[in-house]
Amino acid sequence: MENLRHAPLDMRISALLDNELSEPERLELEALLGTDPQARALFDTLRAADDEACLAFKAMLKEPVSLDLVRSIKTATPPRRAVRLPEEQRPRWTLRPSFSLVCAASFLMFGLGTAAGYLVAGRPQMVTYAELAGDPVRAWLDDVASYYRLYSRQTRHLVEVPATESAHIVDWLMATTGVSFRIPNLAAEKLDFVGARLFSAGGRPVGQLVYRNSDGEVIAISFTKLITPNEPQTDAPPLRQTIRDDIGLVTWQGLQASYVLTGPSSDADLDTLAARIAGII
Repeated sequence: MENLRHAPLDMRISALLDNELSEPERLELEALLGTDPQARALFDTLRAADDEACLAFKAMLKEPVSLDLVRSIKTATPPRRAVRLPEEQRPRWTLRPSFSLVCAASFLMFGLGTAAGYLVAGRPQMVTYAELAGDPVRAWLDDVASYYRLYSRQTRHLVEVPATESAHIVDWLMATTGVSFRIPNLAAEKLDFVGARLFSAGGRPVGQLVYRNSDGEVIAISFTKLITPNEPQTDAPPLRQTIRDDIGLVTWQGLQASYVLTGPSSDADLDTLAARIAGII
């Protein structure tokens, strides 16, 4: 960076925070900060703004990504392969953003992220945490997501009863949950049936059919007796989608049971798969 000795004080302080001052300039500015209360107050203000912007940006990165965005990214056309120019034809320039630009960009990205989250939350097919707060299905969805996160990392103990005992699985889960069902054959979707589990979610017995896809990822169908009063069903029950960190869930309600399809949030086809399962199970 060019010599900043005669630049405005806020610019010099920004350069100091970005570690862009030369050694003589740094020493001179640090001496000023040690003797000038106003300069020190400005330094503290700019450093606090920098810290706040970084925290806001880190918080934004932890926000879940909507299934619509995941699907758009996964189905996007791959970019064209870049052409590497010979060394002598490459442009010579260096981008070194200042502290002020970094702050402005961070706040802009935070604002865009907040606006995008608001728009996505307003879409009718998405389920927000605020909506779930007053929904009786929240407890069992929380448990299903937590349980999936735990057992999907298992290898030897992924299921309680293997797929080779399918007849026993049907009798076992029907007797325990009170839900009649068929084990969907999802070979056309490149899903292999692995077996079944039984667990408790929201204080209710839940049956679970476990599959693996071609990437080795776990896809699970969970069901329990109706949680909410049943409503007249159409041929295609409405599906609701939500994301819990890295887990995607698609829920629907049948004639006698509530269902949830669980898998990685990066799977852009969970809703399509859920619609097919709803017509089988």
